[in-house]
Amino acid sequence: MKKGFTLIEMLVVVGIIGILVASGIGAFSHMTKAAERQRCQELVSNVATALTALFNQNGSWPRALINDGGGKDGELDETAAYPLAKGGFMTLTMSTDEGKLSGYDKFGIVTPWAMALIKAKGSSAAISHKVPGGGTIKDHILHYALDLDGDGIIESANVGGQSIDVRATAIVWACGKDGKIEPYRRGLKGDDVYSWTFGQTQRVK
Repeated sequence: MKKGFTLIEMLVVVGIIGILVASGIGAFSHMTKAAERQRCQELVSNVATALTALFNQNGSWPRALINDGGGKDGELDETAAYPLAKGGFMTLTMSTDEGKLSGYDKFGIVTPWAMALIKAKGSSAAISHKVPGGGTIKDHILHYALDLDGDGIIESANVGGQSIDVRATAIVWACGKDGKIEPYRRGLKGDDVYSWTFGQTQRVK
């Protein structure tokens, strides 16, 4: 007489499989979030490097970057980001209009979360469109501050409403997937992404 699985044995097997699947999904989700954050970190760091290279080549900051509030807190929107595209420091699509970007870059330089939405929406994408996870495309535009007096320190950069001094030529920061930039706290890092290390922070006021 063949012995088959009892109902309890079947339930145990199904339960074990369920636990394995759930843990696998959790691990995959964690890996996906880490990869998304890493892409944002690379973007922020690359933009800060590009800004520094732009200054080193020209010996001064383009007016578009200064006028956009670069000394305190500027947004790398289409106007501020244009000098990086024009100088070949970033792979951005320039339009025929001076000082404008086009294509996927028409809003400036945005986080990977916003870029995914822009690519999905195509030409119908608008600055007010909601990004999955939080915020609008505008909220996901990268922020920057510059060393305007050439002393090697950026004074009073406004990072999420927090005034800080950073030892750098240019700094860049972005919100996390939630679309919110939190006040900067030295030694504490939420989901926001920064181009500088905590060791470069001179003052948090």
